Amino acid sequence: MSITAERLVNGVELPPAGIYTFDPAHTTVEFIGKHMFTKTRGRFTEAEGTITIAERPEESSVDVTIKAESLQSNSEMRDGHLVGPDFLHVEEYPEITFVSTGVRLGDGRSFELDGDLTIKDITRPVTLEGEFLGFATDPFGKLSTGFTARTSFEREDFDMTWNLALEAGGFLVGKTVTVEIEVEAHRQEA
Repeated sequence: MSITAERLVNGVELPPAGIYTFDPAHTTVEFIGKHMFTKTRGRFTEAEGTITIAERPEESSVDVTIKAESLQSNSEMRDGHLVGPDFLHVEEYPEITFVSTGVRLGDGRSFELDGDLTIKDITRPVTLEGEFLGFATDPFGKLSTGFTARTSFEREDFDMTWNLALEAGGFLVGKTVTVEIEVEAHRQEA
């Protein structure tokens, strides 16, 4: 498969229009939350999604489903708490979803992706700050593209209100969660 220059936006060549499916081996969905003084990092190991790149880039869309129970943070005890009723309650709410509602192109490779994030059947609008990383044909003949994106939200907006007060003041768990995403996706053949 050869790649030909089809479209330039802000001096950046965009991949051909089409539907691109997440490559799970080269996609990460990570989260950062505060625990007392430090940042706690973790990831979801099962995320699938599609990116529909439209002829008009601003009409492109993204649809993502994350298996909530795939959360890992390098602590079995913490993971058990995070997937339990105080936080994600995965037995009742097994999936986290994101469905885009709009794209705004920025300078160069940057963009903003608006969408609806659903956690525990509660849907709230979020905006991801993103960057287009490029596209190429991989060694197996698949047309691939890459993106990175980041957003933050208040966990209490999704009914994750558990916390403990500290003797010295403040709380054990921070209110803000940051999500960072790296996606490699392959174009589906027509």
